Amino acid sequence: MNEVEHTGRTIAKNASVLMASQVITWGLTILLTIFLPRYLGVSAVGQFHLANSLWAIGAILASFGMDLLVTKEIARDASRTSELVSTSIFIRFLLYGIGFLGIGIYARIAGYPTDTVQVIYIVGIANLFVQITSAFEAAIKGLERMEFISLANIITKALITLGTILVLLLGYGVTIVALVGAAAAVINVLIQGFYLKRLQPMRIHMVWKLIPWMLKSSFPYLMVYIFLVIYQQVDIVIISLLVNEQNVGWYGAADQLFGTLLFIPTVFITAIYPALSRSFTNNTGSLHILMQKGFYLLLLACMPIGLGLLTISDQLVVLLYGADFASSGPILAIFGLVLILTSQNMLLGQFMISIDRQKTMVWVMAGSALLTVPLDLILVPWSQSQFGVGAIGGSLSFLVTELVMMAVIMALMPRYMLRGQHLNVSLRSLAAGLVMVGAIWWARHIFIAVPILLGALVYTTMILILKAVPQDDQAMLKSLIQDGLGRLKKKPSPS
Repeated sequence: MNEVEHTGRTIAKNASVLMASQVITWGLTILLTIFLPRYLGVSAVGQFHLANSLWAIGAILASFGMDLLVTKEIARDASRTSELVSTSIFIRFLLYGIGFLGIGIYARIAGYPTDTVQVIYIVGIANLFVQITSAFEAAIKGLERMEFISLANIITKALITLGTILVLLLGYGVTIVALVGAAAAVINVLIQGFYLKRLQPMRIHMVWKLIPWMLKSSFPYLMVYIFLVIYQQVDIVIISLLVNEQNVGWYGAADQLFGTLLFIPTVFITAIYPALSRSFTNNTGSLHILMQKGFYLLLLACMPIGLGLLTISDQLVVLLYGADFASSGPILAIFGLVLILTSQNMLLGQFMISIDRQKTMVWVMAGSALLTVPLDLILVPWSQSQFGVGAIGGSLSFLVTELVMMAVIMALMPRYMLRGQHLNVSLRSLAAGLVMVGAIWWARHIFIAVPILLGALVYTTMILILKAVPQDDQAMLKSLIQDGLGRLKKKPSPS
């Protein structure tokens, strides 16, 4: 077996493990999304989503881009695990304090209600433990043992889901729901730390001279993350300031489901990133092969999800969230198109970082964030006046910026990475997706299982007819599926 085949099987193994766990956590998330809106109401969902959005920004400062650096460095040299993890956690503690103070000041200046501020503080306390977990996860990813991350995520998500449903049934509100999340974050730290210690001999190994190196090396990743989170979360903030919490709730419900449906690209990219980083230093000849395979396999997988979401969004949000969230339907429909673009942009961005082109991605994300703000300021009020739902403008802004981002990244990539075959596969998968939409459009308002099953059948048939999967990649895809099924049948081994 050559190196490319070995790397491909490693990626397939890790992707299948992560996919199996994502299926479980996805089911738990759907269960949670059914309960939260129905028991908390639109305004409380808006409060919770606002708190998470603010702390998504605060978490970027605390992590300082170190996750990608730690994963990359450990993938290249596992013997540095203890010193990298220990130093990373120390830096995170210092930066977290600054972030907590800043968000607290902002919450007061913005004039949010007292209960909203309480939720923001509780989510912030949980984020301290999330930071430690992120350091552990970064190391485990670098060691390419994704099964441990998967198991920890399943346990944590189950605790959050069951705990949240219990407190909702007991009549408690959004503050107690936030406390459940904080408790689960503590448990997750303990689980991830236990698994990391089993994988690699771990001890507290602070290397003071690593602090300036780590801060300097992580700074480009920090800037990428800062602009990424601003880009992703500024819609929520602008909607909350220009419209109201109800619109934030509608947007947040659609955004949460959109984020859940990104599990396929998230799983695939998590599995392939360490391999890309290692190939860049050890075997640049295999790098473009991995990237090319990843590009069109990911596109083939995400095309039916995105176009299918466009078709059934209205029925789906009412089914999951209730009639009060019917206005989330158009937002989710636009997110379906965004999903296709975002999945590819995630892969393209991680590839650029894996080949040490993170400074390029800083400029790309900065431009995207800067473009999003004026688009939101124009489209949110316009959507409010035209449709009575300002949040639609946030999703339209998201769609425009994703299109621009993809065009820019592809123009900046090395020429040999994307060739004519990629355009050929892209057009064939798009054709299959459009035929699928045409076939299920008539069924979009009947029982939701009908368009979903019919769409899967039509899309698969069209992929086979159009021969959208290159012949030499069918073996890799078959390997991934077989490994995934095998992993579902047996418990992962710690060794």
